[in-house]
Amino acid sequence: MELMTKYLLLPTINAVKPDILKLNSAIIKSSTPKFEFKEIDVSQIEERIQNPNRSMVRMILKTLAYEHQDTLLPNKWEIEHIFPQKWQTNYFPDVPENIIKEKIEHIGNKIPFEKKLNIVAGNGYFGKEKKEYTASKIAITKAMGTSDVQDWDMDAIMKRDIRVSDSITEILKNWNNAYLNIPGKTQVDKPSAEDLARIAEFKKKGWI
Repeated sequence: MELMTKYLLLPTINAVKPDILKLNSAIIKSSTPKFEFKEIDVSQIEERIQNPNRSMVRMILKTLAYEHQDTLLPNKWEIEHIFPQKWQTNYFPDVPENIIKEKIEHIGNKIPFEKKLNIVAGNGYFGKEKKEYTASKIAITKAMGTSDVQDWDMDAIMKRDIRVSDSITEILKNWNNAYLNIPGKTQVDKPSAEDLARIAEFKKKGWI
């Protein structure tokens, strides 16, 4: 959990390598390794989830997908842009091209899909995409195809940005809580001097 958070904040090998080595060492030494995970700072990772580094996109989509299905994703799946990378110039006449290009790469505009669609954004393009999505074996993609959403625009991308980032942060929190509550990982208080004295007395009397 913490490793994924660190990689979201700084997507380089060096950002996570030291902790990976520590965790590997702890796993070798014990069947219930102790590894201190820090509290998640949601404010730091929300923006990184919504507009992630390219190297993080597949990981985020897989994490989201497996919250909605137990079956493995297809061996070959691609990152599908819901609003395509090609669009008719009159589709968003009031939105600067650089803004469109930036929003297209947000996580809210991406889903895992078995194939690449060569659709240009124009009249009725989203309806065509939805028909393709309904045939997907990936739960979140199929859900997009059967959703009530009739149009896909910049507002739709931003709204899904928030939904996806909320889902991922909730998943990370659940992972953290699950790890901290693993049986055998409960921290036991050390006996006090008084406790040690009683233990010694009980041993002397043969009670323990």
